[in-house]
Amino acid sequence: MRSVHRVLLSVFTLGVIVEFFLAGLGVFRVQHGASDARFDHVFEPHRVLGNVLLIIAVLVLVAALVGRLGRGQALLALVLTLLVFLQSILANSGPSWVRALHPVVAVLILALAGSFTGRLWRQHRAAS
Repeated sequence: MRSVHRVLLSVFTLGVIVEFFLAGLGVFRVQHGASDARFDHVFEPHRVLGNVLLIIAVLVLVAALVGRLGRGQALLALVLTLLVFLQSILANSGPSWVRALHPVVAVLILALAGSFTGRLWRQHRAAS
């Protein structure tokens, strides 16, 4: 189960990097002439991948719990899941200053996931 957990977390982390690319792609498409009617359309891949990442985050949490990987791993997986869920709330509601927290939380998710993933791969290599 440790391998499944590590691979799921790795896929999640790569997905977060792709999310940054898709967000940037949407921004630059809007900047270069997308109308309000097309605004949602240019961010659709970003939104869909965000939903997929929420599912993967839940699977990372389940793998940590089922695999009995310890309280620390389960807690980190829970925090990641909650932060990804928070992202959809931040992007879709509240005043602009609340929505502006969306990319800030994204950086936090990437830092946490990247650090967590790196640590798991280092532990795996040390055990091998």
